[in-house]
Amino acid sequence: MNDSSHPHAATLDGEGRESGVSRRTLMLGGAALGLLGPALFPGSAQASQETASVPRANLLDTTTEAVYQTSFEDSDVGWVSDYTAYDSTQHRTGNASLRYTRAYSTTYVFAGKKIPGTTDAFVPVSASVWVKTAGMQNGGASVCVEWYAEDGTFLTGGYTGTTQSTEWVQLTVPPQAAPAGAAYMKAIFFLSRGATGTAWYDDLTIIKYTARLLRATLAAPAYRGLLIPGEHQEIDLRIGVFPPSGSPATDYQIQVELSDAAGKRVDTKSFKGSSQLRYTSPVSRLRDGSYQLRVSARTRDGATASEKTFPLRKLRMDEVPTSYLDSHGRVRRNGELYFPIGAYNGPTTVQNLDDLRYAGFTTVLSYHVPSPQILNETQARGMTTLFNDQNADANQINQYKGHPSLLGWYINDETPADSQAGRLRPRYTSVTDNDPNHPSYSVDYRVWAGDDAQYVTDAFGTDPYPIFGKPTDIPRRVFTHTEATVRELPNTAIWPVIQLHNLGNYKHFGMRPPNLAEVRSMSWQAIVAGATGLLYYSRFDIENDVSGVPYRTLLDNAKTVVAQIRELSPVILSTERASSIRVAGDDELRWTTRRFGNRDYLFMVNLSEEARTVSFAGRGNDPVQVLYERRNLVKTKGRYNDDIEGLGVRLFQIS
Repeated sequence: MNDSSHPHAATLDGEGRESGVSRRTLMLGGAALGLLGPALFPGSAQASQETASVPRANLLDTTTEAVYQTSFEDSDVGWVSDYTAYDSTQHRTGNASLRYTRAYSTTYVFAGKKIPGTTDAFVPVSASVWVKTAGMQNGGASVCVEWYAEDGTFLTGGYTGTTQSTEWVQLTVPPQAAPAGAAYMKAIFFLSRGATGTAWYDDLTIIKYTARLLRATLAAPAYRGLLIPGEHQEIDLRIGVFPPSGSPATDYQIQVELSDAAGKRVDTKSFKGSSQLRYTSPVSRLRDGSYQLRVSARTRDGATASEKTFPLRKLRMDEVPTSYLDSHGRVRRNGELYFPIGAYNGPTTVQNLDDLRYAGFTTVLSYHVPSPQILNETQARGMTTLFNDQNADANQINQYKGHPSLLGWYINDETPADSQAGRLRPRYTSVTDNDPNHPSYSVDYRVWAGDDAQYVTDAFGTDPYPIFGKPTDIPRRVFTHTEATVRELPNTAIWPVIQLHNLGNYKHFGMRPPNLAEVRSMSWQAIVAGATGLLYYSRFDIENDVSGVPYRTLLDNAKTVVAQIRELSPVILSTERASSIRVAGDDELRWTTRRFGNRDYLFMVNLSEEARTVSFAGRGNDPVQVLYERRNLVKTKGRYNDDIEGLGVRLFQIS
């Protein structure tokens, strides 16, 4: 997510309509992606271990099923657009192929088709197609598969490189698992950004693999396997069994065993196989020290088909880190709750810090190694640092881990947790092995599966950038992404990245940066969906907006939004919900409630472009304050009523 490899691009469908999807490959034309010990305490806080069922793309069952095949003989209109056509003059087999032609480098369109039978949760899918080109300039031809939520939000995808070959060559998307919550998958043909020429596609095959049999996510303790005094009342393990096609989950028995450091079994429980299981065990009966939680899937004859283990440690009070992520995914920093509101920056100067402090940001994430002077200046301004450390070298961690401004380590920028776990685990381990007091943070444009993420990061955020300044923009994608991430990673710190910049700065067809209303909407979408922190991208982009919007205007927009979030952050971080608030149903409205002090709060976003009416009931009969709008609502016939504009935000306080 830096200047040279920013991941985001507009996706256009077969008719050239922009859909606002963000991902690295389309920006880079596919060429950049190949799809190719104790930590905090001895015997504890490590990434979980598994046997037989290792992360997808590392090991797959050999069972496969072809769910879609075409040699482009059937003239399926789903593949045809103004840029594609069936061509009988070129073909590898049969009598035709699909021809894709781009005459102008400024055109960026895709040929895509929904493929049925490819959305089973966590089931890997691969694609292969034969391609040849002619007259290709400034890039090449590529193919990908992508999954989307019901509202069209991109969730994840698998990609190939590009080819300029004038002879038939095969491009293959390695197995990529369908995410939970996917509504449909598309197979997509495209030319890299800025390329011109013609490509022919033939003999497309979509293969579905057997899923990883056993999935398990540790919901508590979600942070490094640490049972922290005052935080955790129980161990909570979420389990799913995903057997081969045609075999029911009930063919497997799930065994969970909790053992102490000496190997003595403390607890055990058995379940009949299911896609949704939950093991819990009270923490109060455990002594301080190390434990191992093992979950296994066993066949009817008792053989272990797959197994995962999670090291745990129950801490003494004198072992509690100075900073950590608590049982609700909130930052506890020197004993105080902290809601990070950060901004990406380039090499940081004192002037940059002054600008960020002016806008109210609490955290700086720099694309460089900050000097001791800059760290000191950051601390002097009451701000914290997310330190960019994307390697496995512990020297840098040990050098800077004691600085008072340090909030945590930014260890991953757009590298997937499933297919690239071998690269990411050493980075994560270098942090957990050497720094017990600061969490790690990772960002990706894909929604990660929970049991993949827990191997490689402490905090996580996605970065869907939906604003191009066009009628086709769908800002609601921030909510969809955040909600999906919170569902996959219960009780984990979720810090989404909110768009401040103009996608046109990266030649992504952006017309303008997000306006004030859009920045506010995206920010509160993330909070309503469960974010426990926010990052904004980026200060250096709004300083040099390609459309010419002044820096101070964009900085002031951020300041307006950030000021409100900072003021309400103690309320946002409250874990008590206002159960007395009851909101009338509306599919386009999303909300969350809080109880803080002697007041109830209702935070609401309108995901629609159209105005809506909100009606809710609450305690008492006093007027309800509409925060930051200098007006109140009066109770009428037992309810409060208000209008909320398209993409609007309403923050209600009920005394």
